[in-house]
Amino acid sequence: MNLARPSESILRALWGLALLALVAAGVAWVIEGRFGAPGVIALILAVLLGGVAIYLAPEQIRTWISGRPFAFGANAILASAAFIGIMVLLNVLATRHAQRWDLTAEKRFSLSPQTLQILQSLPEPVEALAFFSQNFQFARQDAEDLLDQYRHYSNGKFSYRFIDPVAQASMARQWGVTRDGTILFVMKDRRQEVTLYNEQEFTSALVKLIRTTQPKIYFLTGHGERDINEEGDNGYAQVRRALEREGYQVEALNLAVTSTVPADAAVIVLAGPTRPLLDREIEALKGYLNAGGRMLVALDPSLQITGEGVTESINRILEDWGIAFRDDVIIDPVSSMFTDPLTPLSSRYGFSSITEKLRGIATAFPAARSIEEVRSQPERFRVVRLVETSGQSWSETDLPGLRQALNQGRLPSPEGKKLGPLALAITAEQVNGKGRVVLFGDADFAANQNVGANLPFANLDLFVNSINWLSESEALIGLRQSPASTVRALSATPAQTRTVFTLTVIAMPLAVLAIGAMIWWQRR
Repeated sequence: MNLARPSESILRALWGLALLALVAAGVAWVIEGRFGAPGVIALILAVLLGGVAIYLAPEQIRTWISGRPFAFGANAILASAAFIGIMVLLNVLATRHAQRWDLTAEKRFSLSPQTLQILQSLPEPVEALAFFSQNFQFARQDAEDLLDQYRHYSNGKFSYRFIDPVAQASMARQWGVTRDGTILFVMKDRRQEVTLYNEQEFTSALVKLIRTTQPKIYFLTGHGERDINEEGDNGYAQVRRALEREGYQVEALNLAVTSTVPADAAVIVLAGPTRPLLDREIEALKGYLNAGGRMLVALDPSLQITGEGVTESINRILEDWGIAFRDDVIIDPVSSMFTDPLTPLSSRYGFSSITEKLRGIATAFPAARSIEEVRSQPERFRVVRLVETSGQSWSETDLPGLRQALNQGRLPSPEGKKLGPLALAITAEQVNGKGRVVLFGDADFAANQNVGANLPFANLDLFVNSINWLSESEALIGLRQSPASTVRALSATPAQTRTVFTLTVIAMPLAVLAIGAMIWWQRR
């Protein structure tokens, strides 16, 4: 049967519609991520329209195929197909052997060492169920990017999936989820709920899943200690929150009200007392330590304490251990923060799991005293100088003379003084028992103003790692910030500071003026 050849406009319309249907099929595939019903229908329509056009004008197709433009077009299509094939192959290889590189100076897209350590030592598989509806897609990408990082570094023990709580309402009811944007971290029969999408919250959920118990940390009160609920500069609210993220219960304890240490105490913390402890409190804490208890003591120098007898009362608790706080102030003109010699800046750490991950990263101690081992008892106690000052520091015991010198804008002479390195922190543990103690010659170092996320020091890590060591939770010891966001201990002496100032502010401008004057003189 011979059909009349259709007009050119009809053929163009058929080919145009076929091309439009093909584009629609491609758009549907991109949007849905698969060939659903709309994409399949559009693809079938494109094939049908193209087939009709070929059937109506077969001689036109033969002429086009035998022509030179077709040969050029075929070569271009083959080259494009080869290029696409290579890109697909590279994409498959990249998917199967994925690698990540964070090229930002601050490593802002990298997980912290502590998170990596926890992910690589998960005792059981963990699945994150992310409940995000279509109305909550604006937050989904951030959550998915972070979840994917956790999956990547978990050695196959962390997985995640997204669930639409509207389309799959029965699943949301089954898990008790009532809030859009909720992520449940599930390990066996335990689960933790997260509604904020940052590394701190995700890692905290993992830590709480890993812990089978929730150890209690008691902070002593009643002697002017740092307040764990105070949000001001001198409070310890950030320390409390950090410990809670590690899976601890944090509570206050007043031994003047209850004369005994609670049996469920994992660690007792005495942070910055300004008044001496009562005799019965001293005996209670002394008995607790000697019986295998764990205690952290952070004591500011007497220069900052108004009450008398504070140092003596604490040293009475420690007398059996052979360690004591000195009644002095450390002066370190070589390694100090912002060239303030009364604020030692140190990365000199002893051999301990507490500081193993902090090597080369600075901790700052705004006004500190030293700690000493007054009696060596290696058969009873293992003592480690946890943090030390530089060799050019010294112990200043003449506090009235120090005040007078500071008022005059100078430092007292180190002559005749005990020279560094001095111990800013010490750990001790019983050889034949479970007792452990950590001493810091400064309580300011862990205050809110010195442990903020925007600060480049490892102060918070040092404090929390100490609690983890005391409670025998060494698996949680680590660095909670990316190393690039902390300060490597670079310090300058006052002489070096003056040299830099002289060279950059005085010498270089004068050199430019001198060269300019010489050129002017030659051209005059």
